[in-house]
Amino acid sequence: MLDATLESLAVDGYAGLSLNSIVKLAGVSRGAQTHHFPSKQALILEAADSLMRRAYRTFGKLLLSMTHEEDRHAALLEAMWKGLFDTPLFRAYLELAVASQRDPELADALRKLLRRARDWFEPAVDHYFETDAKSSLQASAVILQQILLLMSLVVHAHLLPGAGLLKEQFRTWLELSAAHLRPRKGVRTAPPRPLGWDEPVSSK
Repeated sequence: MLDATLESLAVDGYAGLSLNSIVKLAGVSRGAQTHHFPSKQALILEAADSLMRRAYRTFGKLLLSMTHEEDRHAALLEAMWKGLFDTPLFRAYLELAVASQRDPELADALRKLLRRARDWFEPAVDHYFETDAKSSLQASAVILQQILLLMSLVVHAHLLPGAGLLKEQFRTWLELSAAHLRPRKGVRTAPPRPLGWDEPVSSK
C-alpha cells in the first residue's frame, strides 16, 4: 500500500491521487486498506514516513560503501542525486510538499515528519564527517545545505540546459564546502539506530 501510494503520487500527482487507484495498484481489497489506514491522509503520511526511512537507509549504505575516505563527499553527492533525488519516489515527496502549501493539516504533518527526519540524519552525518578546526559550521549544516540545493535542482531539472550544468554545480558545491567539510578517518561501521526508528509516524 505504501509503495503504491508513492508510485501513484509520482505518476498521477497529488490532485489525481485516489484511494481506488492506490488499492488497485497495490492489489488489495478496500477493506484491507481501511483496516490499516482509516483515511487517505493517514495513508499518505505513512507513505511519506516510509520514504524518509528509505532515504536514510540509502544514505547509510552509500556512505559505508565508499571505502576511499577522501572521495566520500564527492561520491555521496553524486550518489544522492542518482539514487535518491532524481527518482520517481522523490518526485512523489515533491507532490506532497507542493500540495501542503494549500493544505494546513498536511503542512503541519510534513513539518513534524521533516523535523523527525532531521533528527535521524544529523547524527549520521556527524558520524561520517567532521568540519575543519577553523570552520564555525557543523558537518550536518553543510550537508543539509547541499540537500536543499539538490531539492531545488529536482524541481528545475527539466528546465535546465543539460547535464553539464548539474556537473558544474556539483563541482562548485564540493569546492565551496572543502574548506569546511572532511570525512572522518577510519569509519567502517554504521551509526547507532536512530531513536524512534520503530515508532509509527502517527505517534509523533
